[in-house]
Amino acid sequence: MHWFVDSPLLTLFFCVGVGCIVGKIPFGPVSFGPAGALFVALALSAIDSDVSLPPIVTSLSLCVFCYVVGIAAGPSFVNAIRTGWKPVLVSITAIIAMAAAALGVGKAFGLDIGTIAGSFAGAGTATAALGAVQEQLAGDGPIPPQPAIGYAVAYPITVFLTILACRYLISAGRRKPTAEDREKLPPIVVRTLEIVHDPGLTVHDFSQRFSAVISRLTRDAETVVAHESERLYPGDLVTITARENVAESIVDELGRPAASEPWMDRSAIDFRRITLSNPRLVGRELQELRMEERFDAVVSRVRRGDVDIIATPDLVLQSGDRLRVTAHRDRLAEIATELGDSERAAGDINPIGLGLGLTIGLMLAFVEIPLPGGGTLVLGTATAPLIVGVILGALGRTGPVVWTLPGNVANTLNQYSLLVFLVAVGTGAGAGLVTALGNNGIQLVVLGLTISLAHALVCVVGLRTVLHYGTARALGGLTGSQLNPAPYAFAMGKVPDQRVALGYAVLFPVSMIVKVLLAQIMVVYF
Repeated sequence: MHWFVDSPLLTLFFCVGVGCIVGKIPFGPVSFGPAGALFVALALSAIDSDVSLPPIVTSLSLCVFCYVVGIAAGPSFVNAIRTGWKPVLVSITAIIAMAAAALGVGKAFGLDIGTIAGSFAGAGTATAALGAVQEQLAGDGPIPPQPAIGYAVAYPITVFLTILACRYLISAGRRKPTAEDREKLPPIVVRTLEIVHDPGLTVHDFSQRFSAVISRLTRDAETVVAHESERLYPGDLVTITARENVAESIVDELGRPAASEPWMDRSAIDFRRITLSNPRLVGRELQELRMEERFDAVVSRVRRGDVDIIATPDLVLQSGDRLRVTAHRDRLAEIATELGDSERAAGDINPIGLGLGLTIGLMLAFVEIPLPGGGTLVLGTATAPLIVGVILGALGRTGPVVWTLPGNVANTLNQYSLLVFLVAVGTGAGAGLVTALGNNGIQLVVLGLTISLAHALVCVVGLRTVLHYGTARALGGLTGSQLNPAPYAFAMGKVPDQRVALGYAVLFPVSMIVKVLLAQIMVVYF
């Protein structure tokens, strides 16, 4: 053990490596993922209380984690507030119910506010909330172990309970399927349509009316790139990119499937996927690229991560997006040069945006907000970077400064900083955990169960019964409000529907911010 005491680096990487192995071990239908690093760190520090990491490790990993979460969630956060307010309201109600359950049961058991707030953070799997609670309680002194103890006990409980809630939603969807349950989100397809009935539309009008993109047009045996101003006539062959159900409705309304596929002839008009890595174009809307005007080209869809997106004019582009471009064969090289087409450059960490964004966030961390009753809310190195990250992520760029991060970079920074923070938290709380379980073990378990159950009940009733969501959207809302990746992975494995992912992405940032703020308010007032 003295090796771990003498070498914080050895402790850090041992807990990360072994912890991730532990996190992959299945316990029935679940595994604990990144929390495995927390449990290994707790075990090490329980064996020897001198095992620890320098405080700067905790602060650094926490602020990077919160900022990256905010940057990635910024666009979906704005969209959630603007268009998806109903599930947001359910999520906020569920989180308030969690806080009320935590305070009611915790105070009844005589537990300190640090343990109560930590249990709230653990039951909500809100690592940023745990960090905010620790900062609020520590002030200028050492970080107290109580929040991490409550977090460590409540975390595994909420994983199991949330997965049980997911199982219930899946079972309910099979027993009493809604109209939404009977519908599956259709894939994106490419179809060639022969227009029979005069639509009276231009290419631009067609795209606006049907949420589809026309990439090429064949008229009198000549195939060209489809220009937005081009009028469509009976006898035209148009190659469309759309959701499968949309493509079928277009065929039914305007004509019939083409007898031949002119787009297979790539001798003159060709298409390819090109990676966007040019930093000048990141964070801009697709229409700002002026692809038709500059290159006589059309972008029909965008591959982002593992998801295909219809290329609408207002789509905000991100570094690493792969654009499906249709153009004259001899212009594709020029287009690739303009877009960048570099996987290496697309994986650039964007140090200017990252450094400046975190600087703004950490400056905001010094701000003290007066609260009614004489209390003070300190944003700290968790909440401030999170809020700034959301704002900058929604902005995308300011002049030449790009705030967003490539998806693969954001995922890597997110996962690694989370693991490091959990190790730092665990090494500071192991000894206290043993004592706490010996004195208040049953109370801590009951507290974690009550908080998790409150959240699950409100989400299930609100999403399924009140909003009448189908299984996929209800699963996305439940797991997004909970924030935990393990139930989300379970839900996606059982219901591999993109609506689960969309629901998760919409609610994740809202839930994170609300939990962080509520956790601090609990500490200040109670």
